Amino acid sequence: MNHRKYKQEDNLKKKRMYMPQGYVGDPPDAKCPHCGKSGKSCSYVNSLSRAWARSACAKKHSTKSSER
Repeated sequence: MNHRKYKQEDNLKKKRMYMPQGYVGDPPDAKCPHCGKSGKSCSYVNSLSRAWARSACAKKHSTKSSER
């Protein structure tokens, strides 16, 4: 079971992407065009997972009349 101990140590050394204030490395003026929030995964697209988050935000905040 020592491999778990080493894996935990490796995970602690990794650089974190998200802090309680928001994502590390995002521009300070980054806002989502759909929900208007900053510091969320949909506010700045720099990876595929964040592009999916923005797509989900767009679908969540779209109105029923605009989908037709």
